[in-house]
Amino acid sequence: MFLSSLSALVLLTASSARADLPHERFFLSREEISEEALRGVIGIAIIHTMTGPDYQPTASLPRFAPRGDDFVTETALPLKQLRAISGWDWDYFAFRKFPVIEKRGEYLHIVIDAHTNERAWVSLNTQAPQETGVQFVPLDSPEWEWNGIELYLLASQGQTRLYNAPRPEAISHPLSPLKPPRRNGALIGDLRIMKTRGKFMQIGELLSLDEPLAPVGWVPITDEQGRLLVWPVLAPMC
Repeated sequence: MFLSSLSALVLLTASSARADLPHERFFLSREEISEEALRGVIGIAIIHTMTGPDYQPTASLPRFAPRGDDFVTETALPLKQLRAISGWDWDYFAFRKFPVIEKRGEYLHIVIDAHTNERAWVSLNTQAPQETGVQFVPLDSPEWEWNGIELYLLASQGQTRLYNAPRPEAISHPLSPLKPPRRNGALIGDLRIMKTRGKFMQIGELLSLDEPLAPVGWVPITDEQGRLLVWPVLAPMC
C-alpha cells in the first residue's frame, strides 16, 4: 500500500539507519528557478508514483482547466517531463515536490516547471493509477514539524536572516553557508522546523528523538516581494 501522508514517510526513516533510505535532492539551482515560480506560494504539492526500469517516474496525471464553477480534463502530464524543485527516490517509489499557487476545493494550481514558471491544475483525487497520488501540505501545516529546512537555495544571494521573534522589527542577524545558525554559540548539528507563525517559521536543533527540538530562532518564509525563501525537506528520524 502506498504511503498516503508526509508524516508516514518521515516516520519510515526512523526504523533504521540504512544508507538506502530516502534522501531529498534539488533538481534546479536558484539561477534556474523563475522568480515568478516562487511568488505567492501557499504550500507544496507532493506527487508520488512508481518508477520504471530507468528509475524515472512512470505515471501521468490528468491536467485540468477551470470551466465556470467546475473543472474539465484537458491532457495528461507525464511526471518525468515535469521540472520539480526537489524530490527523492526510494526503492521503486518516486516523490516530486512542486510549489502550489492556489487551491480550489480538491484542485491545485501548481508550478509544474519551476524554470519556465509553467503551471497546471491537478486534482487531489488524481483519477490516475492507484500507485500515484497528490498530497497538498500548506506552508503553515503542523505536518512540517521535525522536517528539515533549506534556508539558502531560494534566498537572494544565498543569504537569509534569523530573528529572535516572529516580527520583522525583532532583533536579527544574517544567515548564510559562511554564517550558519548557532545555538548558545555552538554550530547547529541538525536543524528542523518547529512551527509557523504568520510570515515566519521557527527552527530548532534536533538533540535526540527523546527530547523536544531546542529553539534557535525564526526565519522569514517570504521576502518583501512575496517570493518564497524556505523549502521544507525530508529529514531522517534516526
